[in-house]
Amino acid sequence: MGKIKQGILGGFRGKVGTVIGASWNGISYMRGLAQSHKNPKTAAQTKQRGFFREVLDIAAQFSDEQMKFLFPEAISGMTRHNVLVKQLTAVATVDGDTKSVDLGNINSLGNAPTDDLPEVTIAAAGENLTISWEGANAFRAEHGEEYPVIFVANVTKKKVYLVPSTATIGTTGTQSFNVGLAAYGEAEDTFSGFMLATGSKIALVGFGTMAVTKRPAKPKKRD
Repeated sequence: MGKIKQGILGGFRGKVGTVIGASWNGISYMRGLAQSHKNPKTAAQTKQRGFFREVLDIAAQFSDEQMKFLFPEAISGMTRHNVLVKQLTAVATVDGDTKSVDLGNINSLGNAPTDDLPEVTIAAAGENLTISWEGANAFRAEHGEEYPVIFVANVTKKKVYLVPSTATIGTTGTQSFNVGLAAYGEAEDTFSGFMLATGSKIALVGFGTMAVTKRPAKPKKRD
């Protein structure tokens, strides 16, 4: 029980409700009683927390340059990262006690204008990952000389990439290009993806980047 000194307006020692009174060097002070916070781990909460960690991990795989490529338009009131998290959350799949991002069900990300782009097929064979598309449509007829960027998702390992194409969109027929499989996964993994238009008639360069605009200066030679 707390004891009041010097009348009702004076200091006190001990605990009164959720307040503790004490004195130091003749000065009376009060502090709140330490509170315990419940952190229940029900099955539903555990499932949701695991899902949110997965969403954040996928979103974090994109560099700042890639995020600006996915979201070329300014976003009012939200960061690019938060909008991407919201888009990834929208493709959730639930299997019993597991909730996860269904990368295989993603056919668009970002806020770049969308067109009637060719559907993309991604297949692992040998040491290569082959990315291809076919079919004729109005977009290909008009933009056949442009080089697209391909969103590649390793559905099995929950990894995502933006891969600059070394082949033009082409006006008709099948177009394809290969990348080394080792950088994206293994032959038994499942892959999915879609095409992103760039408007560029020059193949983008660089690995894991949209374009190399400025190379770092060479280090000075040691004397």
